[in-house]
Amino acid sequence: MARLQNELDRLFAPDYLEGLEDRSLDDLRAMRNELNRAETAVSYLRRVAQGRIDVVHSILGGSAAKDGDLAGVVEDLPSIIGSGPPRPAGPGRLPARLAPDMETVDDENLTAEVDAVLGPAHLAELPTMDPARLRSISEQLVDLEARISAQRKELHERIDTVQGQIVSRYKSGDASPDGLLT
Repeated sequence: MARLQNELDRLFAPDYLEGLEDRSLDDLRAMRNELNRAETAVSYLRRVAQGRIDVVHSILGGSAAKDGDLAGVVEDLPSIIGSGPPRPAGPGRLPARLAPDMETVDDENLTAEVDAVLGPAHLAELPTMDPARLRSISEQLVDLEARISAQRKELHERIDTVQGQIVSRYKSGDASPDGLLT
């Protein structure tokens, strides 16, 4: 997560979008690609956090893991994940990739921050945790998911800005679609 955070800091820097109109089309495409790669990683983290929130909420709500039964949670997992709390509508984008290419993300542990709140090793303990501990975990995950969602939204806005500059080049005739064919 540390390398991803460093990359996000760079992509969110105030000067990152400065001078777009003076950049080459190749530079704009490279910027769009790196923003898209970061968005894929952030979206993946968001889905991991949401999945864990759904599992915790199902246990708190009593719809899973009666009497500390981990097997019940595992058996109900498809319906738990599929029926989580309603999520706010996204920007209507269909992701090009559902998960980052872990070999190119260049991060030892992309999910470290989510895992610090509720790691895979502790998922098995959820059915036996007291409700106060479950609520605390839920609150932490919800806060983390909200922060990740805000980062994702900012990435979408920046992708749209760069894409808008690319489109304007084609509309104005400053760039030719013929260049895409060679």
